[in-house]
Amino acid sequence: MKAEAHLCIAYIVGRLIAGKSVTTIYDYSRSLEISTEGLPDKECLREFNYKNWSYLSVSPGIFRYQYTCNAGYSMTIAIKGNTFIGYMRDCSSHFIGKVKGDSVYLFDQTHSAHFNYRISGNAISH
Repeated sequence: MKAEAHLCIAYIVGRLIAGKSVTTIYDYSRSLEISTEGLPDKECLREFNYKNWSYLSVSPGIFRYQYTCNAGYSMTIAIKGNTFIGYMRDCSSHFIGKVKGDSVYLFDQTHSAHFNYRISGNAISH
């Protein structure tokens, strides 16, 4: 899975779990702060904000999101509390992780690699 895919996952779980409108993501592995406007898949991420995802409550406390954007990317994310597990179809990658405050911890199971991010943004008002 490419670094950009990890950033997209951090963005999406930051919105879903932390309830933030993510504007920047700090990538600890690269010591780099990235504006979400600078992400290569920003159009897909913008679609995630408004359309192309479906939600299903699987069992008490577990929620599953299916997301497909117009560019053809597709992922499934299951969330329980602050933990998540998912699968990206376009690169056949499995991932798991946790959101704790502004921190997103991600483990790419396919490549046995850990990633840490800090998300910044405002709380989403409902």
